[in-house]
Amino acid sequence: MHIGICAGGPRQEISTMITADFWIAADSGAIHLLEVGIEPDMIIGDMDSISDLARAEWATRLNQAIVLPAEKDETDTQLALEKAVQQQPDRVTLHGVTGGRLDHYQAVLHDVASYQQRYPKIQFEIVNETNRLRFLLPGTTNLQKDCYTYCSFFAWHQDVEGLTLEGFKYPVVQDTIAMRSSRFTSNEILSVAGSITFSSGICLTIQSREESGD
Repeated sequence: MHIGICAGGPRQEISTMITADFWIAADSGAIHLLEVGIEPDMIIGDMDSISDLARAEWATRLNQAIVLPAEKDETDTQLALEKAVQQQPDRVTLHGVTGGRLDHYQAVLHDVASYQQRYPKIQFEIVNETNRLRFLLPGTTNLQKDCYTYCSFFAWHQDVEGLTLEGFKYPVVQDTIAMRSSRFTSNEILSVAGSITFSSGICLTIQSREESGD
């Protein structure tokens, strides 16, 4: 099962081509989904970021909301992630979490990295109009080129060691991505797919395309 989570980030950051088998909206992410014709299967949040006008317009469509108190330890997106993993999906894609408030974006990055470690059999990803972000664990992962031209790799919380990249414009054999290093930015997958292999660490992988679509 593929679960989509949509949060309330800037509308222009959300991809126009979004699909999932089951949709969870985090607070005002429900409005983003309704506006593109997607009926959320579950809505989580305190509804504090949904305007009175939008609430009135979509009142009958918001009745499946799990309303939470405004003052709580978890963010709405973290609670949506928890509901998602309870359904044992194969893949969880987050939309509407980039752009806007940087503290929210940073919180989501830490949450997704944590969930990827806790649930290694689930593929978590963050997607917007021009980027796809994933946290990779040690081993070999195949990366599809799809619509993305560039592929960049960064160490998350510790060095990534034993790095080998195959099927890329700039291949790598048994190298290290050091913390705070940008040396592995803007590589390119040569054909349909490339592979990344490493022995330790967590690798933040970002596949990107230009806003023009290239």
